[in-house]
Amino acid sequence: MPGSRRGFALLAVLWALVITASLAAELHVGVRGDQRIAANARAEARLRWAARGGLAVSLESLRARLASASATGALVTTDTLIVPAQETELDRVQVRATVVDARAKLQLNLATYDELAALFEAVGYGEGDARTLASAVARWRAEHLPPYEALPTDSSGTRLRPPRGAFAAVEELRAVPGVSAAAYASAAPYLTVDSDGHINLNTAPPAVLRTLPGIDEAGAARVLERRRKSPFLSPYEVVEALPREGRERAQARLAELIARTAFVPREAEVRVTARTAGSPLAARIRAVAVMPGGPRLPVVSVVER
Repeated sequence: MPGSRRGFALLAVLWALVITASLAAELHVGVRGDQRIAANARAEARLRWAARGGLAVSLESLRARLASASATGALVTTDTLIVPAQETELDRVQVRATVVDARAKLQLNLATYDELAALFEAVGYGEGDARTLASAVARWRAEHLPPYEALPTDSSGTRLRPPRGAFAAVEELRAVPGVSAAAYASAAPYLTVDSDGHINLNTAPPAVLRTLPGIDEAGAARVLERRRKSPFLSPYEVVEALPREGRERAQARLAELIARTAFVPREAEVRVTARTAGSPLAARIRAVAVMPGGPRLPVVSVVER
């Protein structure tokens, strides 16, 4: 009996040690988990503030560009980037920022079926596939239109904002049934939700130019060739720059061409990415700054991710 008691006591002590060790291990794991969570939170905060710093620097660069242009008139540029891309390091965080003319892209919420099909053709899809993709986008867009909202009494600021539509961001195109990852990757660089729907003939790349009435692949090449010498100032100059067949098509649809085109930027699409080397974490900001003329540069939208 005494031996049995000693054996039982020893077993109880051993179990107590096992339980204590397990609790200690769990506590250690919990502490390490909390430390990782805290470290990630600190890293995310650093990235977020670095991205905001990159946004501030980009907006100041844009203001300086506008101030310089105001001395000579409107901001006329033949580069999609309104100011050069900026890469800086803030608190050991690599920050890249671009300021792009939103009118150099096709407005995803306002583009017609034919314009969407033309874009998909321009990025390498056959006519049938391009029209299938355009149908999928147009159908999804019609099903997801936001409810109608009357403009406020004072709509001066509202007019500066890009129109609300089914797509709040180009990235939402990935959710459209029938649009593959490859189709999204091909078209996304040429799409925006941040413009007023006009295409800037001085900054739009060939794929976007081909969505305009009367401009095909040969016509887009001619537009690029002509604007390298000097920017376009009127749609009539564009028509004259086209090949003969394209010129005739454009003249037949001149009213549409005039209604769809512009020659100076209006909305600047600012994109900032902040990341540290060797880390999967990143902070991103997309902002829209409107250039209505003069010294003002209202920022009408900021989205952080």
